[in-house]
Parts: sequence; C-alpha cells; structure tokens
Amino acid sequence: MKIAISEYQTNWKTLFNREKEKISDLIGFLNPVIVHIGSTSVPGLCAKPVIDIQAGVQSLSELNETILPMQRQYTYVKMFEPEWPSRRFYCKFKSDTGKPIPSVIDINEPMPIKQGLISSVNIHIFVKDTDDWIRHIAFRDYLESHREERDAYCLLKKQIAKRDFDTGMDYNNAKNNFVKQTQQKALEWYRKIGKID
Repeated sequence: MKIAISEYQTNWKTLFNREKEKISDLIGFLNPVIVHIGSTSVPGLCAKPVIDIQAGVQSLSELNETILPMQRQYTYVKMFEPEWPSRRFYCKFKSDTGKPIPSVIDINEPMPIKQGLISSVNIHIFVKDTDDWIRHIAFRDYLESHREERDAYCLLKKQIAKRDFDTGMDYNNAKNNFVKQTQQKALEWYRKIGKID
C-alpha cells in the first residue's frame, strides 16, 4: 500500500472541532479534556489526512467507561491494548469493500486495512497528565515552535511515503526513530519552558 501525504489543510482544524463535539456528546459525563494532536494539528506540517484526537479522563477506571458510549459513533480498536494497556483507541472507519463497519476490532483479528477499512479519525484516550498524555502534546507544541524540525519531519514523511507498505503500522515504524528522538527533545523543551516538572 502507498501512504498519501497531503500538504497542510486549514480545514483539518474544522474537522477536529466537528469530531470533538461528537466525542463530548458521547463521553461528556466523564468531563474529558479533548485536544487535537498529531501532524494535522501542526500548522504548516504535511500529513496523512487523518485527524488524531487525544481525550483525557481523570482515572484508569474511567478508560473502560468510554468503550460503550464511543462505540455508538466509532470502532473500538482493542487489538493494541496488550502492548498499550493505558490507552483506549477508537477509529472512524470507512469501508473500501462495502462491508459493515465493526463496532470492535478485537485482539487476534486482522489489521483494519486487511479488512478493507480506512480511518479518517483516530481517537486516543488516556488518563490526563500521564506520560502518554504529555508527550503527544509536547511533540505537537515543539513542532509548531520549531519550524526546522517541522519541515525536516515533513521531508522525511514524503521520502518514506515513496515506499510500499503492508500496513500503516509499517509506515509508522519507518519514521519511529525520528519521532522518538524529537519527542525526547520536545519533553526537554517542555521542562525548560516550565510546562512540566
């Protein structure tokens, strides 16, 4: 599969706000903090046209309380939980094959792309102010404040996207070194400017 990389689109913020309202309607009883993360949240950064959203709840016990409400609008992607138990992950899929979109993709099921499913929205739910929560926001803010790093990331993505991949995860793995190194810089910068201790 080829990964499509788009230049920054100003409507990505509008798409985020639309999904934020839906998520607020579904899990508002938990008073989540909902923020735009990922490449589509950084002005000027090229990206896969997939809106990444992070929602923060107050405690681990509330993570599972999001599942049934979120399944009214999104697919619960449970398959990654053994490796990442502190996250609940949801996608807004469309089906390439016309098959019904499942309410859950369980642990031993095939990757969504192999089921003909393409996501336009990814929702990551964490406990607010944990390491997972902070590093995504620090990465976003760092790229927005460091144009050279932002542009280097865009160039890397465009180069990597020339390859063929079996899954989107393989694409993510190909840029993993850059992301991990930049996240570390972002966290150091975040500490320096007093955003975290």
